[in-house]
Amino acid sequence: MKYYRLWVLAFLLKFIGSAWDASYHFKYLFEEYSIPHIVNFIGFALGGYLLFKEWRKSQFMDHFSRNLITIGYVLFLIGIPLDFTYHIAYGIDLTTWSPTHFIYYIATSIMIFGVWRGYYQLTQDVEPTWKSMHTWFAMFLLECFLFPNMQQENGAISYDQYIHGKSIASPEILALISNPASQIFGGIPEWVYPIYSVLMVSLLTVFTIRICRDFTIPVMGTALYILIRFIFKGVFFAVGYPTSYVPITFLFIPLIYLLFRKTNWKAGLVGSLLYFLGVFAIHTLGILITPPLVLWEVVPAVLAGVLVPVIVPLIKLTPSLKRAKSIV
Repeated sequence: MKYYRLWVLAFLLKFIGSAWDASYHFKYLFEEYSIPHIVNFIGFALGGYLLFKEWRKSQFMDHFSRNLITIGYVLFLIGIPLDFTYHIAYGIDLTTWSPTHFIYYIATSIMIFGVWRGYYQLTQDVEPTWKSMHTWFAMFLLECFLFPNMQQENGAISYDQYIHGKSIASPEILALISNPASQIFGGIPEWVYPIYSVLMVSLLTVFTIRICRDFTIPVMGTALYILIRFIFKGVFFAVGYPTSYVPITFLFIPLIYLLFRKTNWKAGLVGSLLYFLGVFAIHTLGILITPPLVLWEVVPAVLAGVLVPVIVPLIKLTPSLKRAKSIV
């Protein structure tokens, strides 16, 4: 399993680099060779080496999984010059929702899914548990899905600092801000954050339960994601970098599926409702600085939570991803 542990290290380095990069760009302008980019590249290069080994001699994964990872790598490489061109044209790198960034997210998701699929195939005779690397791959995929939210989660604290005259952004960044409420949040409508969050967490949760036939893996994967985000927050605060709101109430969504022991619309409704009411209470009571929220947003957010466990089971699994019996 050393091969897949190295993949965990590669994705962890990419996670560190991307989270650092999100914080970095709330303080500094875009730089091709910034330290966060270098850390991300080290993870990318380690994964590339592991993929190259598999192309030379197939040992640890089937050809389809290997090809999926290759597609992800090629797509990511295509995204690099496009992203550089985008930032040369626009100058400021203050949105995680740019089209070129989504090329990175899609490419990385394909890589993670390919590696996870290879690990799944290799360990198909072993019942998946949260103590296995399934939890790590679920966490990495969740992080990739949720990365656009860093705009709102970092932006919330940076905006609060800005309007109170305590911004830690560089003079170059501050000079470019003419409409802080829009620019700091990437020009994204407020209602996108809770709906997108519920959709992504619910998709990952239901998908993982359906494939691994285990309700604990998505809970532990989400908990691991939150823990790592708190570690990053502490480190960034200590070194004077912008910090972000850590979405602790995400945990309600997979936790309710675990408590219900079913992936049905009722679990989706309760989990998404608790998620939204939890973060709304934190926001309204001023416990923490969160992305802006309005109460009516609970309706589409909960609707997303209800629809995911209804629609996902309609998607047929390939034979290689089926275990003895589906529980969806």
